[in-house]
Amino acid sequence: MRFLALLGLLLLIPQTTPHTAREYYDEIYKAGGLDRMADKYVCFDEDPTNENFFIFGESKDVREFMIADGTFTKLAKDMQAKLKQDWLILRGYAKGIPFDTEEFFDKDGASWVDEPRKLDAHTNLRVRLTINWQTLRYKRSVEMLTESLKYRSEVARFGRCEHVALDIPQKVGPE
Repeated sequence: MRFLALLGLLLLIPQTTPHTAREYYDEIYKAGGLDRMADKYVCFDEDPTNENFFIFGESKDVREFMIADGTFTKLAKDMQAKLKQDWLILRGYAKGIPFDTEEFFDKDGASWVDEPRKLDAHTNLRVRLTINWQTLRYKRSVEMLTESLKYRSEVARFGRCEHVALDIPQKVGPE
């Protein structure tokens, strides 16, 4: 009987588990657990029930840091050439759990795209990220492409990004 009463009492105690993308982000940020290679911007879907978010950084920041600390000139020429190009480093989080790997998006006109992947014998897909740098609004779309990589259709999500605060250093990422 006491066990049932205790169990009932435990069920009445409010849970402190995060329920929004913002709460998941805040929890990771406060612990210093964001991927430090991609921690310049954090982006939230405009749908408040979407518990996922993503962060990204720009290659120019990595390049400038490496130039300042003298490591850029020690890199192989092909790596220097890649770092001279503009691309984004992106890491997604599902309910506060990071995706397995970072994604790299190359500049494509006014947008950024990842590498196309084969979905089936006749369809490829790729992700495109378009950012309005004045408002930090974004469109993230999965594009369906033909075998020859011609655009067919897309499914898009919209939201807003913001700068990641510099108050707490983030520690996760390559050493």
